[in-house]
Amino acid sequence: MSAYHIDRARRHAAARQWPDALEAVGLAVEKSPDDANAWYFKGTVEMGAGLFREAMQSAARATALAPGDAKSWILAGGAAEEAGDLEAAREAYDRAVAASPRWGLAWNRVGTLAFDAGQLEKAESAFVKAVDCDPRHARSWNNLALVRIGVGNLDAAEEALKRALAVAPDYSIAYRNLGRVAGARGDAVRRDAYEGLAARIDEVRAQEAAGEIR
Repeated sequence: MSAYHIDRARRHAAARQWPDALEAVGLAVEKSPDDANAWYFKGTVEMGAGLFREAMQSAARATALAPGDAKSWILAGGAAEEAGDLEAAREAYDRAVAASPRWGLAWNRVGTLAFDAGQLEKAESAFVKAVDCDPRHARSWNNLALVRIGVGNLDAAEEALKRALAVAPDYSIAYRNLGRVAGARGDAVRRDAYEGLAARIDEVRAQEAAGEIR
């Protein structure tokens, strides 16, 4: 059964044993070639292994079998981005939000791609929808703030960053962006304070990761 091989693949992937994980997901789709979830999981393993073109192909099979499955479209978009096919990524993310219009992560991906392309109006609209769908997603609030910094709407950017920090008080990126807002206003004291706080948060995280803080 494909479930057995998927479980094996999940264990190997967790241990970053990519050759074994890939072998297991290959067996999963061989056993159940019409199982969209098996193809989806194969694609996620391929993404982890850095096989982005292969992940695109697996995601294509998953979306063909279950075109209403937003998570498979997100996988397709992520694989296409990593492979450098931005048009395919854009189409996949648009399909994801069409399939699941109340999924904040999908709107966040639409916004990120638009922001990177310099499409600030589309990006802002997508990020507004992202935080409306999931107001506890700090990254979407931060991304919304970045767009608003880009268009010079500093008050709205600051408000979005404060919303991000209300959700994730140790979100160092949001503090750095508050520093950018302060700098744009000519307030060097607050800029330096925010940047110092962000640096301290990152330092503590690095110490925790190294086992220096218990």
